Amino acid sequence: MHQITKWLGLILLSVGLVACDGKEVESQTSWQAKSGARQMALIELFTSEGCGLCPAADAWMKQLPEQGLDGNNLVTLGFHIDYLNDRKGWVDPFGKTRFADRQRQLSQLNLLQSIFTPEFVVSGEVVHAWKKNIPAMVNKLNEISPEANISLQANKVDNILHMTAQVAVSGKDNRVFSKLYLAITEDNLISRAEGGDNAGHTFHHQDLVREWLGPFDLDTSGETEITQQITFDPEWKTPDLSLVAIVQNLDDSFVLQALNLPLY
Repeated sequence: MHQITKWLGLILLSVGLVACDGKEVESQTSWQAKSGARQMALIELFTSEGCGLCPAADAWMKQLPEQGLDGNNLVTLGFHIDYLNDRKGWVDPFGKTRFADRQRQLSQLNLLQSIFTPEFVVSGEVVHAWKKNIPAMVNKLNEISPEANISLQANKVDNILHMTAQVAVSGKDNRVFSKLYLAITEDNLISRAEGGDNAGHTFHHQDLVREWLGPFDLDTSGETEITQQITFDPEWKTPDLSLVAIVQNLDDSFVLQALNLPLY
């Protein structure tokens, strides 16, 4: 599955643009990263602030670095779903139907009939007994050569993030069935539930998905460049944002590679 793409060939550029009258105008900030020789594991956690079992899953995710599983081994995405909002007495402020649709998509790819929270998916495979199984899965994924390479460039001009992804995919089936997805994630979000199963609990969210873009078609030649742009939400804390790219084969569900690009 994923070669451990030691994910950061990361370059930070802050360029102040100066107008001809000498006044400073909007600054532009640019970043870039490229996947490497290691297959990165992708962990997708589907959760909700209204779910009584979810805080334990969130806490376990935060403790992964203590097991030697961090940005050198994996990429993590925290999707907050909205289908519990009417049933738990608490509306998750981060829940979106689009994120629940992603969970349903993965369930269908895994030939499953139902979805639930918390639910972990590792590189496209739904995982049960996650505390026991996920660390071993990550280690196994890190041992195989990646079937896709990803390069990301991003630059912010005014309030717009311009993103370019260059993707190279190997293997005939992968070239036919693979798609690109992009996500904007945010760390260090504090939220307190005032109702439902977790009433009174304060959450400290990490890797929380703010936006989910795709699927984007890839050229069957194996080489593709995709450009997108997104407007920054005023609620987002720019120093805590990351851009994530994943390439997934939608025939067998396997995530060929993932790349995380911090935007700071």
